[in-house]
Amino acid sequence: MSNNTVEIKISQADISEISELHEIERLSFSPEKAATYEAFEYRLQRFPQWFFKAELDGKIVGIIDGSSSDQPYITDKLYESGGGYDDNGKNLLIYGLAVHPEYRKQGIAHKLMEHFLNAAKAAGKEHVSLTCKESLIGFYESMGYSNHGLSESVLGNVVSYDMELYL
Repeated sequence: MSNNTVEIKISQADISEISELHEIERLSFSPEKAATYEAFEYRLQRFPQWFFKAELDGKIVGIIDGSSSDQPYITDKLYESGGGYDDNGKNLLIYGLAVHPEYRKQGIAHKLMEHFLNAAKAAGKEHVSLTCKESLIGFYESMGYSNHGLSESVLGNVVSYDMELYL
């Protein structure tokens, strides 16, 4: 489905949309790597200010979420309840960026990231990081991130790389 003339709307996600939001996560990540429904529930309740959705014609087609922390990079502990979230932290950690498979390659991920980074700057954050598979390093570098090397996170037995961006 390609329609570049339609306006993509980015806004804060709401817990009432959790089923639609989680479906995009489930379609975008392996079962071992995808966040659980309960993890989404926790994130939407605990730090909803860092959970955004992209909509096209009123349909949710993409998501990005994360949290503030004093930790500079994602570790597996952060995926646990109470694992390092600190609203006053100077770092913003991105847990997931996902676009529904039918809407990929239309710039939606870039728009979500741009919105997220603008929100981070407005909140006074200094550093943003995320983890990704080796095949996505170039994608994130195209958005200004640099590769910091292998990640400590091994969630889902996936080799991941820490990507970072200073604001």
